[in-house]
Amino acid sequence: MIDAHIHLDDKRFDACRKDMIREAKNAGIEKFITPAVQSSGFIKLKELSGQFNSILPCYGLHPYFVASHQKKDIELLDEWLGNNKSYALGECGLDFYLKELDQQKQLYYFQAQIELAKKNNLPLILHARGAIDAILNCLKNANYFNAMIHSYNGSIQQTKNLLNYGVKFSFGGAICHPRAHKLHKLIKYCPTDSLMFETDAPDQNLYPDFKELNLPINLIKIISFYADITQFSIKEAIAHSTKVSQHFFQF
Repeated sequence: MIDAHIHLDDKRFDACRKDMIREAKNAGIEKFITPAVQSSGFIKLKELSGQFNSILPCYGLHPYFVASHQKKDIELLDEWLGNNKSYALGECGLDFYLKELDQQKQLYYFQAQIELAKKNNLPLILHARGAIDAILNCLKNANYFNAMIHSYNGSIQQTKNLLNYGVKFSFGGAICHPRAHKLHKLIKYCPTDSLMFETDAPDQNLYPDFKELNLPINLIKIISFYADITQFSIKEAIAHSTKVSQHFFQF
């Protein structure tokens, strides 16, 4: 199994990271796609990926922190990607749900990161809350579609549009909510060659444990739930999603 999006570099894991990784690996979770979100976190993530070969590092500038990003961070990211192994560029993207985040600044940093992904031939890990149409427009303008939207929750029509360009999707613990009927319909609609699974730990814990820390081991519950609501066995769901992840991240 591959966790396609998890923040193992988060400080909330500092006291328990080694044990959490061991527990997950013993259960069959082999790799963790771990994206940085600010330039200040690049060094820590690189060090962790050296300490744990199961952590596959990715580097990017998250829209949540647009107020603290600086233009020099794009230059730093460009240099960092040229000198360090990265399995994707991200986490980057747009968040139009949180109104306090400056949209024009977000667009500047996102568009710049798309160009860096093109330059370095890297896939993009995208945050796209309330901004799926804007994300697709940016990808079209750059003519670059080697991208995955994590924690995906678009409409069927948006999904059709994205699939036309080969964009991939990753689904997390939100699918396990018994009343997430729209999301259940959506994940059944997505073809298996477009799907990956993630925990987004330590955030986005599964129903009903929203106040508790999300853990890497929960990937098993997420994939199992997907198998329960589709015609696939757990073994098939693991095989399909692992193949997509390995091809997308090139490992």
